[in-house]
Amino acid sequence: MKNVIAALMMFGLVGAAQAADKKAPPPKADDKKAAPAGGGDKISGEVVDITCYASHGGTGDKHASCAQKCLAAGMPAGIVADGKLWVVTMKDHTAPTAKLAAWGGKMVNATGAKLEKDGTHVFEIDTVEPAAK
Repeated sequence: MKNVIAALMMFGLVGAAQAADKKAPPPKADDKKAAPAGGGDKISGEVVDITCYASHGGTGDKHASCAQKCLAAGMPAGIVADGKLWVVTMKDHTAPTAKLAAWGGKMVNATGAKLEKDGTHVFEIDTVEPAAK
């Protein structure tokens, strides 16, 4: 009799676990989906190479030539805008460094989609151009 009760309890636990698995967890508040093609978000900020920016705060005209060299060498690119570092990706899945290397340390205007994933700010660029002086 003990074996029957133990088996029933095990089946009950397995069934409860399976039912819990079928319930999807609620979406995280910071996980935003990409905007439709031709995203409507805009940011204006400085193009940085994330490596120098993170390690020693490399920004501005004094750091521009270093940022351009680092980006041309393939270091990850970002845009500092609105008090945040935005990791940049390209909507067409090309390397952002190829597009942004010449603008390292300079201000740009970009359109695309603001995304947040696991606490990281990502900007998926549709278009980018130098900011007007």
